[in-house]
Amino acid sequence: MRDKKWMILWLGCCMAMLMAPSAAHAQTTVNLDALMIHASNQPKALDTRLDRIEFRLRRIFNFEHYGVLGHQQTLLTLPSQSQLDLGHGYRLQLDARARDGRVHAQVVWMRGGERLLTTSVTQSRGTPAVLGGPAHDGGTLILVLTFE
Repeated sequence: MRDKKWMILWLGCCMAMLMAPSAAHAQTTVNLDALMIHASNQPKALDTRLDRIEFRLRRIFNFEHYGVLGHQQTLLTLPSQSQLDLGHGYRLQLDARARDGRVHAQVVWMRGGERLLTTSVTQSRGTPAVLGGPAHDGGTLILVLTFE
């Protein structure tokens, strides 16, 4: 009789584990903040949207002035395949997933039908991914992706 009770308890535990959602299939929601920035040595007005990151941009890219050319925010339910319009004919294609408490994304940065950059990023929430892009109007374009 005792063995039968243990067998029923064991089967119940096995069934509960099988029916529970797997962590690998769990969905996570993140807010994506995508900034397309023009960096150059040509004077331009100070852009307060860059207050949190401009010091880092100066250290990496060594330009004097930075301004936002395109900005898009969106809520992603991971895993997600998304497309964002950054303006001026630029767009992003993202294939993003949650993995080990971080966001892993395949990123394709495009202008029209031309791929400017294809890369992958793995970021903790709140930590910006800074990606250098093509030359543009006497400077360069920079993409900053932050998953919150």
